[in-house]
Amino acid sequence: MKQKTETQLCISFMELLRKYPFPKITIATIASECGVNRQTFYYHFDNVYDLMGRAFEYELMNNESLSEGSSREEIMRHFLCWMRDNKVIIKNILTNVEAGYLRKAIYPLVFRVMGREEDHDGNEKEEGVGFTEHFLVIGITQYILEWAESDFKENVDDIIRELFSLIKKIYA
Repeated sequence: MKQKTETQLCISFMELLRKYPFPKITIATIASECGVNRQTFYYHFDNVYDLMGRAFEYELMNNESLSEGSSREEIMRHFLCWMRDNKVIIKNILTNVEAGYLRKAIYPLVFRVMGREEDHDGNEKEEGVGFTEHFLVIGITQYILEWAESDFKENVDDIIRELFSLIKKIYA
């Protein structure tokens, strides 16, 4: 039940972002859309920014076209395409919310995809995340934000090709 309510809150939040400016979306509005009360919202999320991060994670990780064996490239392509296809949501957030909040929502997703080093056979290494991985995740996150701010001008496939070419060079 908890997971179902969280999912519904994420979906409702994204739908509201398509219709209303971010500052007009209140916790009461989100809760009402789901048929729950404010207290139920606070049972699942600390605030609307916490919800935003989880809603992005939901959009990235709950897609039928991605399987557990999906490559980094496939997952990153899916996320960038989702951002481009949901330009209204992203522009709403960029226009109405301090950039740091969007960065905090995107960073964990990029980290989840890119923050794990792989060996030459494509297997994830057991060691913790080092400087290089952290640096890459920060850089990729910032690049994604600038790409969104430029109205998604670059082609997703070009970004993926360049990004993973760079990563292969770094870990060669």
